[in-house]
Amino acid sequence: MRFWGHLKKLFIWGLICVAIVAAIYFTFVRPWIMRIGATNEEVVMTLPGDGLVTTPGVKYTHAITINAPKEIIWGYVVQMGHKRAGWYNWDAFNRLADKDYFFENGKSADRIIPELQNLEKGGKIAITPQIPAFDVTELEKYRHMLLTARNGDAYTVTWAYSLKEIDKDTTRLYVRWTSDISDSAIARVFDLLLTEPGGAGIQQSLNLRGIKTRAERDFANQTAR
Repeated sequence: MRFWGHLKKLFIWGLICVAIVAAIYFTFVRPWIMRIGATNEEVVMTLPGDGLVTTPGVKYTHAITINAPKEIIWGYVVQMGHKRAGWYNWDAFNRLADKDYFFENGKSADRIIPELQNLEKGGKIAITPQIPAFDVTELEKYRHMLLTARNGDAYTVTWAYSLKEIDKDTTRLYVRWTSDISDSAIARVFDLLLTEPGGAGIQQSLNLRGIKTRAERDFANQTAR
């Protein structure tokens, strides 16, 4: 009886700990993940693709200031993807999807690749070979790129990268992801446990920082000549 009493106490304390962790995550951590770097105004501002996903299950907006001209940043944005320049984040995750994931050197590109600069509206960009590629639905040079996925006539994902020139040497880069992959409970749990913390919190935030690091380095090298 004493053993079962201790086990019961451990179970109760375990539930309390889980409840505390969940409360902290949903009150503080998740709201931060869903808007890393973005101001209140930027979270609600209009970006390409808004409204195409009618009942979004996941929506986040990230932003970062990059001390480089928009032309350099655009070069890194437009070449992203599978069998392309990668995503400038944790390459090990992408190698799990395909050992030959990247265009060169087995990792995300560390340079602007001329051969990958000819992306056009109507083209395709893939995350992995196992998932259907996104459509390049909108592409305005030095301004924005909108990737989308659809199920029949219904949009299930919009993924927008948008550049705002602060001055000739400074750019604000935004990304907004909106998705409604499925309304099932299993899909929602998947979003909460993987898509949001892993996709938004880790890979997406590292993606923006990777672009920032490369663009600022290139610009510094240019100005030092």
